[in-house]
Amino acid sequence: MRVVVLPVCLLESYPHVLLKYDFRVIPQTPASPAVNSSTPSISGASNKSNMRSQEFYLTPYCSPILPSGSIHTVCEIIKGSTVLRQLFDVKKEDEENLENKIDFKGHCRFIAFGPETDICICALYIPHISSLELNYINQPDPPLSRQHSKLSYVRTLSDPSMKEIALAYGNPGGEHLPATTFVSRDLVHLWISIRDIRHKLVHIDRVLKQPGILSKLTHVESWVTSYNDSVTETTTKTETDASLRLIKARARTLVWDIMEMKNEILYPHPVHGRIPNFRNNPDCSTNLAQLEEFQRARVIEICPSLAQEHLRLFSLAEGKVLLTPAPSIDNALFYKLDPKFLHVHDLSRAATKSGTAALGTIVNLTAVGNLHVDIVVVASVVVNPITGARLGKGKGYGDIEYAMMRQLGACDDTTLVITTVHESQLLDDLPSSVMTEHDLPVNVVITPQRIIYTQNKFPCPKAINWNDIDNETMLNLPVLKEFKRLQQLQQEKSK
Repeated sequence: MRVVVLPVCLLESYPHVLLKYDFRVIPQTPASPAVNSSTPSISGASNKSNMRSQEFYLTPYCSPILPSGSIHTVCEIIKGSTVLRQLFDVKKEDEENLENKIDFKGHCRFIAFGPETDICICALYIPHISSLELNYINQPDPPLSRQHSKLSYVRTLSDPSMKEIALAYGNPGGEHLPATTFVSRDLVHLWISIRDIRHKLVHIDRVLKQPGILSKLTHVESWVTSYNDSVTETTTKTETDASLRLIKARARTLVWDIMEMKNEILYPHPVHGRIPNFRNNPDCSTNLAQLEEFQRARVIEICPSLAQEHLRLFSLAEGKVLLTPAPSIDNALFYKLDPKFLHVHDLSRAATKSGTAALGTIVNLTAVGNLHVDIVVVASVVVNPITGARLGKGKGYGDIEYAMMRQLGACDDTTLVITTVHESQLLDDLPSSVMTEHDLPVNVVITPQRIIYTQNKFPCPKAINWNDIDNETMLNLPVLKEFKRLQQLQQEKSK
């Protein structure tokens, strides 16, 4: 008989459980037919196919029940995990009386499954602790700015020497960092929605796939939803600008690390510092086509990232007028591509960055207000699929471009903001504090597997905050200078 420990909490009224990726375990590949060793080319193709089929699975903490009983077994599991110790605030002096500290009577529910399986679930309700906090226990914090970082990343397994280098990172005395270093992770802990597990939207291991367990998770879900905790919830602390930058850096780095270790990136590598060009991104186009808003839309603005290249091609093939940002032109905000004036053989080229510049029409700032953009597709590194909070790669160009469109009258409250991402880019507990009134949230999240409508907890920016625009941004977005000049002229005329 085995016991599965499931820490549970409520996130935005949705019950979640804490699961983990164990990157020390090499993923299993499905059994393949025997291949004649005398044909190396066929064998090589088979190995490549097996590599593609490798999957890392989310798994719970699980252990055979000790003779001393299930509660004692759960306590031993908690004592043996650094993350669970932090989750339950277990100190050295608490270990002997851990059963009393955790309060199994008031905060726990055991669920047995009878003869059909050898599993019993121990669900433990706790106040939420951010997955960002849990995943940075004994880990060096990422650099707040990657432009000046000497750290780059490669895919490799954990290595004690790498850990020593990583711990030296950030130390003022650590001057001699190697050119290529990977801050490796053995385990990654994430809060996963029970609803997503039940609907099989996440990859789970054999323990959770056993007969009856998925149906029993419904009982855990209803128990957590109706749970009336008498303990006062921890109030959200006020974050300083420095701590907010650290939260954002942790969230981005966590997602980049996971996607590299799970081999979910097509190219380029490393993904760190970039918008992820994730596998199966063309499937997002299929899901986008299901939206009524897309079917009715006439003008769509799509970011120029590689992950959205198929989306741009699909939109053109569906007869939509496509707008793509033109950041290097002094007095223009977009390139405009109208499929009516493109040859069918040019559509694929038009969807690329170079093709957009060659085949598109420049839309000057003064002409932007003549358009109405029905859908904006923005790139993201991390997204909270519940609230709609998102993080880009840290430059904020998408937020600025939307704010300019809004001020020029090309966008309004009817404009739908969408992002297309991989499932690994979803972080249910990305804190709302990362969003300001000048950051662009999303209404809809599209992954290769599904469409998610967010709760729309944040308003879209309506104007540029010039206090956030530094010299580097002005240089990289020269259109800002012309936009500011036009705004000043308009203000002078209104006086």
